[in-house]
This record gives sequence, structure tokens and C-alpha cells, in this order.
Amino acid sequence: MPLPVLKKEKNPVDVIAFQGFPHGLNTNIPSFQLIKSELARCVNWEINKGGQLQTRYPIVQYTNTATTSNASVVAFAEIPIGGTNRKLLADANNVIYYLDGNLDPVTITGTLEGTPTFIGYNGVAVILDGGRIKYLDGVSTVKIAYDDGTGTSGYQCNNKDADDSSSIALGNGTNTTVAYKFTSQVWTTGYTIPPTTVTAKLSKNGTPAANVISVVVRKVSDGSAIATKTLLASAATLTTVATEYTVDYAASDISSQLVPNTAYYMSVEHTGGDAANYVKVHCTSVGSGGTAFYYAGGIWNADTTRTPNISLRPGMPPKASFGGVFRGRLFVAGDSSNPGYVWFCNLTHLDWSTANGGGYIGAIDASANNFNVGAIQVLYDNLYVFGKETQPYIARLAYFDPSAYELSPFFIAGWATHKTCVNTVNDLFFGAGEGVGNLSGVQEFGDIRALAVSDPIYDRIRTHWNTSTAMAGYYPKDGQYWMVMPTYHRVLVCHTKLPIAEPLNERILRYPWAEYEFYRNILTTSTYKWTASGSGTNEYYVQTAAGGDPGFLAQPDFITLENIKIDEGTAGSLGDHEWDYGDNDTLGYNTVYVRDNSGDPDSSGVAIRSILVPTSLGTVGSDIYIGGSDGFVYVPTTGDYKDLEEYQIIPRLKTSYVEVPFKHVNLTGFQLLTHSRTGAGMSIKLFKNGMQSEYVTNWTINLSADDDLTLAEVTMDLEDAEFALNPNQTPLWKRCNVIARSFQFELETATVTSFPIYINGMFVKFRHLSL
Repeated sequence: MPLPVLKKEKNPVDVIAFQGFPHGLNTNIPSFQLIKSELARCVNWEINKGGQLQTRYPIVQYTNTATTSNASVVAFAEIPIGGTNRKLLADANNVIYYLDGNLDPVTITGTLEGTPTFIGYNGVAVILDGGRIKYLDGVSTVKIAYDDGTGTSGYQCNNKDADDSSSIALGNGTNTTVAYKFTSQVWTTGYTIPPTTVTAKLSKNGTPAANVISVVVRKVSDGSAIATKTLLASAATLTTVATEYTVDYAASDISSQLVPNTAYYMSVEHTGGDAANYVKVHCTSVGSGGTAFYYAGGIWNADTTRTPNISLRPGMPPKASFGGVFRGRLFVAGDSSNPGYVWFCNLTHLDWSTANGGGYIGAIDASANNFNVGAIQVLYDNLYVFGKETQPYIARLAYFDPSAYELSPFFIAGWATHKTCVNTVNDLFFGAGEGVGNLSGVQEFGDIRALAVSDPIYDRIRTHWNTSTAMAGYYPKDGQYWMVMPTYHRVLVCHTKLPIAEPLNERILRYPWAEYEFYRNILTTSTYKWTASGSGTNEYYVQTAAGGDPGFLAQPDFITLENIKIDEGTAGSLGDHEWDYGDNDTLGYNTVYVRDNSGDPDSSGVAIRSILVPTSLGTVGSDIYIGGSDGFVYVPTTGDYKDLEEYQIIPRLKTSYVEVPFKHVNLTGFQLLTHSRTGAGMSIKLFKNGMQSEYVTNWTINLSADDDLTLAEVTMDLEDAEFALNPNQTPLWKRCNVIARSFQFELETATVTSFPIYINGMFVKFRHLSL
């Protein structure tokens, strides 16, 4: 009897779909803990507005030439000055420049006191550099601002409102000048300010001579006049009642301006008259220390029992490092003398003290020191003030009348640095040691809520954060917040316009992150050669292919070897995979040294790259401008596909490590949803069973060019033409036969051609196996 035929069931086939990666990069937890919509690595990819991964656009050199001595660019902005938009930059040597029509930096006279913040205000560029506020009303000379307000700080000398309890005779046949002797305030050497307004209290005795009364600013050192103005055309117009007279100096009245910490006479001058007919210059009687002087008999005579009722404006503005414009006023902070103050101007950068117009607000309380200010930013119709790490808070300006201003705290745990606090149009993003946070405006009610957005990459911030050096900028074209920490070789990129619900809490929004790695040079190409150093073990230095000076303009920010950052050491005693910059072989020039125990980099085939880390970020229009440590400014471009038009951008990504619970599976197929209009080449690695450095399969995928591609669109270099011409011959799926209980995919060594590469997701086909 024949045996019955048994029907054998096939193992079921299933598919795992990686439907895009909308949650972005997550390096804060192991890849085994990630969900499929997260990435364990995301270098040189962005998430575009369609939700796809897209290779970032390259950067190109923007400025034609570098700063003096290739000093690092530490600030960049475009400011309207006198009706003309000017691109301004500053370097690490406190030199300020504007860009001319050829995009060459042109030095502006005047030395800064620190890294500046540039703010456009009323047709000038206000410069906040930690010292007294400065400004540009043209592009020839930096000027120091002043306080021409009527408050206490608006004067070089001031006794006009004090008692007029005595007087000194002027034009009495003996005294031709009565003066208030003062020493100008202290400000930065090299800057000058003009005298603006003088006030004197006068009356008459008898009938003074009908001669002019002048007000003259004179140097004490030699008596020379620096400013002269007629106060009264005739002394005959005086009355017997003490009256305050005021006059403004015009530019034509001033032969030279006031310099800091210098002794001057603010004098009232008149000739003629006699002992019964003269001008009375009113004074306040004091027991000692009076400032009155009078000129008689060819000499200056002190009267220490009197101080004239005379004043001279202007005084000095506050010190500031950062600020913003809100409701027509400039608000600034970062005053080292008053770290808890937010100063505001009286609708001009030259008045900081007029009552109910200019002045200051104490953050939280009236003290200058209790609640130091870390940042100021404007969002919608609100001004926000952030505390510092030592005293965190976030406050909002209450009331819109200067006489009623106060800063009301609404969060007590937030703080920020001004270099990382950025307006991203709908939100404020700000950095601190605890991570990146944001203030989001809720359109319906206009209220504000604080969210921490950097948890997925907090390990990067925890390792590299430095309150003094961390900085950020906004790239409007892609809606990205860029954070730079100078000890980290990549830029952390937050996609501020692509919020997505957190996987475990849909009430919280996550903003996806990625990382950008910019390339200044590739040192293992035919342009260069590596030569064994005469010092150290297995140390090599780079030269031109002909054996000469490679012409590096500045020390590299970082060096990577095979896409891994290597540490900086000391030439002559480098460890394996360390580098240095200098001349350890009496070459007569500086170059890069690398130790590689695997041999000469020319022979070993390793890729050694010089990394560019921004030294400043500035937003102009829809672009972001990148300052470099070599003194150049760079900008992203859609007109090329290589950094600096020479270097492939090397996009890499790694998926989560997918765990299959309680079983092994047979991976039978892989498909990548990807496209590039001009084709591209890439490799995909498969890792399994927890292995992260040893892969089991490496597939090469060559994307085909579109069949309607025009010749004008094919702009890639011949060496990058790693793509297929016929779409029918290039399936984007691969067969495999891998038994695994967990697996992970890595994309690396992608070769970008004329157009970006796009990735929508991945599919993995597998069969279930028995336990």
C-alpha cells in the first residue's frame, strides 16, 4: 500500500519596512534600543521637506581672499548701513572688515575688544563686543557710541542741577575764563567721541560788556581749544536772575574730539567789563574738592571751594556683548560691570539714559548681579531674557512703556548662551550644558512652552559642550538649526520645520537631528605624496606630488583617517593614528604629520581628510555663511556636488539594530528605495547577531541615470561617473541567504554625482525559522 503524500508547508515570508527615517539620528542610546524610524548614524544626510533622506548640499568658498594672516573668522553678518547692505566680518585678532564688490575683505579702521555681535539699527551697524557699544555709519572707521541722554550717565561732567549758592565773576577786567575742570571718562584707547551739548547757569552784575559769550572745551595740558561755540551773541542779554543756557556743538565747531581719561576745561569765556559790570558764572559752594578754575593774568587758578553749574554731554554708553531690537528699541546685555542689567535705548543708539526713554531693567530684581543675563532674543511680539548656568531662568519683558518695563520670570530652570540662542522664525532654539531647548509659539493662544529637543544626541553635547565656545546658527533655506562645538568635528543639525511625535509619547514633539562633516582637503590624492619623517616611528608628512610645500593656509581643525577622527599629538612622538601640524624635519614650511603603523599612506590606500569646523555662523537671507579657521567664509550651494568643488561629501548612515524576538530568521532579500537623477554609486553592508564592525555581506549598488537626462545636467567629474546608464539593468534589490537573530544595515562610500541622492526607506525580506 503506497504511503500517503504529505504536503510540506513553506516557511512564511515576511517583510520589514524601514519607511523613511523621520525621527532622525539617535546616538544617545545603543543602536539595539532604537526603533526603525531612527538612525544610529546619519552623516552628511538631511531630511528634506518631503520627508526623504537627501545628501546635504556641499559648501563652497564665498570670499575671494582671506582675512589678514588667515585669522579665523569669528563673526559674519549683513547689515544695512546708510541705505546700503554691507557684509561685515570680524577675525580672531579683533579686526573688522567689509566685503567689497569682489568679495575681498577690506579692513575697517578700529580695533574691537572681543568677538562681536552685529545688529542693524536705524541705518547703522551696532557692534557689541563686550566693551562700550560701538557702531558703523559707513565702512571707513568704527566709532564708539555714546550716551547723549539726559540721565545721570549722559554727561562727561555735570553740576547744572545743583544749588547755585555762589558765583565767580567773568569779564570783570581780570577773569576772561571760568571753567569746570574734569577728566574724561575711561573708554577704549583709540576711540574718540565728540562733545555735543554744554549747559551753563549765568546772570549779570551791572551792565556787562556787550561782547560774545563762548563755551570752549580746552585741553588742560596746553590750554588748546578742541571745540568752540557761541553761547550768547551778547552778554547784554543776560538778566540778574540765574538762568540756564544750553547750546549744541555742530561738527564745524569741533577741531578734535574727546579722548579717554584726559583732563579738560569746560570753560565759559568773555572779555570786557569791569569790577562793577560783569557776567556771573553760578557755582555750588563746597568745603573742598571744588572743580572751578578761572583764567586771569595769563595763568589758570583753582578755586576748590566752588563747582560751576556747568555740564557737558555726552557720557558713555553701556558695555554689551549681545542684544536685539524690539519695538523700535535696542535691548542689550553682557555688561561685565552690570551682568544682571538689560539696557535699552531711547530710540537711538546714542541715547541710553533719557527718562522714560532709555535706561536699564534688572533681570528678575533690581540688582546688577543677582540674576546674570546669558542671552536675549525676540520671538513674535515678545522679548525673552535667559539666565546663566549659575542662576538659570527665562523671563519675558512685561509692559511696553519704558517707565513700566519689568522682566517677569516664567521658567526657573532654563538658561542659554547668546551664541547658541537663535530665532528660527517660529521658535527660539537655545543651547545649554543640559542640551538644546526651544520656546515654541502656539498660534492659537500665543502662549509659550519649553521643550528639550536634543535628547537623541545628548551624548555629543555632554561630551563636547563648552559654555564659552559653543555656538549655533540658522539655515533658513532648509529650516535647520546648526550647533557647533569646537572640540567636535561635525556640525549637529536640527530640522526645526519637521517635528514628529515621539515614539513613546505622542504628546511630545521631536525635531530630527543629523550631522554634517565638511571637508577642507583630502590629503591622499594624486595632488600630494607622503614622505617618511626623520623623527618618530612610522610618522609621515605630506608634500605636493613634486615634493614641495603643500601650501596649507592654517592648521587643520581635525584630521580623519578612513572617516574616523584621529587625535592630535606631537610630531616626533605620535601614537598610531595620531596627527600633528608643524615642521619637524626642517622643511621650511608647516605641514600635516600622521603616524600610521600600517605603512606609508600612499601605499596603504587609506583616506586622510582635513575637516573644516565653522568658527562662526551668520544668516543672511535664506543662506547660512560659515566662517573658517583659515580666514575664509564659506556657504552651502546647489550649484555643485563637492565640498569646495573638489571633495566628495561622503554620506554615511546606519540603521537601528533590529532584534527578532525568540527566533532566528533567514534574510532572503534587501531593497533600497533610492534615486539620484544623474546616478550614483554606493555600498551597503549587512551586520548580524550584534556584530558592529565585522559585516557578513557588502553589496555595491549603482544607481542609473535618468533616461531623460540632458547633457547640460551631466556636470560630474569623470572619476565620479560610477552609475549605470540603463535603468532596466540596475535593480535596487539584492538576494541574500543569511541566518540571523538580529541585523543592521550600513550605507557608506556613496559617490554623489551632479544631483543629490535620495532615500525613502528600505525593505528586508525574510523567512521565519523554527525555534
